[in-house]
Amino acid sequence: MMSTVAGASGRVYRQGEVLRRDPADDKLSIFKAESDNKPFVFKRVSRPFYNLSQRLATEFAGSRHLRMHVDCNQEEAILVYPYFRDTLLGLIKNDSEFLVDERKKILRRVAEAIQELHSKDWIHIDVKPDNVLVNWTCDREGNKIVTDVALSDFDIAFKSENGQPRQTPYAIGNAMWRSPEGQTGRGVTKASDIFSFGLVCIYTLGGAELLLIDDYQDLVKSGITPEQEILTRHFSYFGPVNEGLLQQVNDEDWRVALTGASRMADMAVKERPEMRFELWGESLGPQAQDMISRVTNMDPSARPTIGQALAHPWWQEDD
Repeated sequence: MMSTVAGASGRVYRQGEVLRRDPADDKLSIFKAESDNKPFVFKRVSRPFYNLSQRLATEFAGSRHLRMHVDCNQEEAILVYPYFRDTLLGLIKNDSEFLVDERKKILRRVAEAIQELHSKDWIHIDVKPDNVLVNWTCDREGNKIVTDVALSDFDIAFKSENGQPRQTPYAIGNAMWRSPEGQTGRGVTKASDIFSFGLVCIYTLGGAELLLIDDYQDLVKSGITPEQEILTRHFSYFGPVNEGLLQQVNDEDWRVALTGASRMADMAVKERPEMRFELWGESLGPQAQDMISRVTNMDPSARPTIGQALAHPWWQEDD
C-alpha cells in the first residue's frame, strides 16, 4: 500500500492509521491521512462509486450537510474527505451523559442533510447512526458541544427520476435501519429515508436497546433471519401492516411475508402491550413522540416529507 497520495489539487496526503478495514479487499480500506498538518480521510473505491461520487460532488458542491470529497486521484480511484472525530453511533454509545440539546442539534442537521438530498431527487437509502459524522469540542464543564455534522456514505444513493421508486431483487442498506419496504427491496422512495430517520431519532434519544440486535447468531440458530426479527419488532412498535405498505411493495411473495410478520407482531403485542411506541415513546415527551410517530408510519404514503418533519413543533421545543 502506498504511503502518500497526490490529489488532483496538487496536495499530497500522507497515509496514517487504518480507520476501517475492508475484509474483502485491503486496498479498499479507509485510512486517516495528513496534509499540511491537517487531518483527512482517503479511500480507494470502485470505479462505479468513484464516478457516482463525482456526480454527487458536482450536484452538491459546497454543501454544509453532506460529506462530499474535497480532493481525488482519478488514476487510483481515490477520494479524499474531511476528517470527523466521531460518528453518531459511537458518540451515543460511549457517552450516556451526552446533552439532549446537542443530540437534538445533530438530528436537525441530519434532517437538513436529507432535505438537501431530496430537494434534488436523491435517496440516500442507508441513513443510520454510523453514517452520521460529528465533530465536537468540550465546554468548561466537560460537556461535548457539537460543532459540525455531516451525512456520509453515498455508496447506494439513488437518483429518483420523476419520483420513480427503486426496485431491486434484494434489500439494500443496513437491515437494522431499513424501512419495512426497504427490507423487501421493493418500492424504495424518499419516504424510506424518512422512516430510517425516525429510527435514528429513537436511537439518539435513548432507545438503542429497543432497536439494536446483538444476538444475530442465536437468531440464525433458531431459524430466524435478522430481517424477520427486525420487521416483527417494527410492526410491534409502530403498528400492523396496512394496505398502503402492501401497495407500495407490490409483490405477492413479499405481501405474504409482511402480513405474516405483522401477524406475529400482533400476537407479541397481545402478551406485551407496552411494546407499542404509543406507550414506551411517552418517555420522549409528547412532541418528540408525535414527530417520530409520523415519520415511522408503516404506510410510506402517509409519512411526512422531510420538510414537513422539520416544521414539526418539537424542533422549537426547549428540552
